[in-house]
Amino acid sequence: MTVLIKARKRALVGKKSSKRLRRNGLVPGVFYEKGKPALHLTFDKKDLQYFLSHTHGLVDIHIEGNQKPLKCVLKDVQYHPVTDEVVHVDFQGVTMGEKIAVTVPLVLRGTPKGVKEGGLLEHMIRELEIECLPSHLPEQLEIDVSGFKIGDALHVKDLSFENIRILDDPHEVILVIEAPRVEEAVAEAAEALEEEMPEPEVITGKKEEKEEGE
Repeated sequence: MTVLIKARKRALVGKKSSKRLRRNGLVPGVFYEKGKPALHLTFDKKDLQYFLSHTHGLVDIHIEGNQKPLKCVLKDVQYHPVTDEVVHVDFQGVTMGEKIAVTVPLVLRGTPKGVKEGGLLEHMIRELEIECLPSHLPEQLEIDVSGFKIGDALHVKDLSFENIRILDDPHEVILVIEAPRVEEAVAEAAEALEEEMPEPEVITGKKEEKEEGE
């Protein structure tokens, strides 16, 4: 599915211009395509944030004043280090008959059997770099992990998707189902035992005097 996002051309570039745009609710960006000069654009901040939160895959950028949209993929997003707001975006133009390399989210589906038995899921890789034709570009890659047991691990080389070539190191570990940590189990047992123990009797000075008098 191709998503449409609106943009405007910008003539001024640089830090001062970009700061001014952000104060006015706009986000600067660049569209670049092989063999062509880069286009400097601006996007509405709210529209762009919604797009980034809900969409991956092919994008049509409709530039104000242009009839034909630019077909592309999101290549890079820069965030503010403190506020985590989007400060800049890069889009890469695509040709439908040529393969592209792009990063897509990796989503796990289901609850592993090993987790239900008390194991711990360690998820190391949350996105993959892939190569494919634009028409085969997925919004995300999904893996069913419900059958994984304690001790099981998943590597990049174990994955296979139709019409897609994964570019990441085949030996990288995507996830592993670990046994419960002994330290945590001992700590939990000690805490439970402490809760069951009765409170010690507090001896006051008055009680001691009474006992001496007896």
